[in-house]
Amino acid sequence: MALLEREKPAVRVRDYDSHVLVCKGSDCKKRGSKEVRKALKGELRAAGMNGDVRVDSVECLGLCKHGPNAIVYPSGTWYLGLIGADAPEIVGKHLKTGEPVEHLAAEFRPRKKTK
Repeated sequence: MALLEREKPAVRVRDYDSHVLVCKGSDCKKRGSKEVRKALKGELRAAGMNGDVRVDSVECLGLCKHGPNAIVYPSGTWYLGLIGADAPEIVGKHLKTGEPVEHLAAEFRPRKKTK
């Protein structure tokens, strides 16, 4: 089946240094994800960085029992069990310098090998 030729959209997407996805799934929401997102945005605004970092809510990131959760791109760093008080450190260190906040960042486990 051939792909249909389409025109490229006329709109251009803004370039950001980082993109933060904050879970707003039901478990994360119950545990305060709305407050975490609000705290992150407030810290970014106070630091004059709201044009450098995009913060969006997403429906579910999985790992529900560990929420509220967020992922920071382009590093792909996962933060689990966040509270609003974590926002100054994430903004001041990770989003300003690109260096993840190690004591808040989740560790990755090795992938399962496929045959």
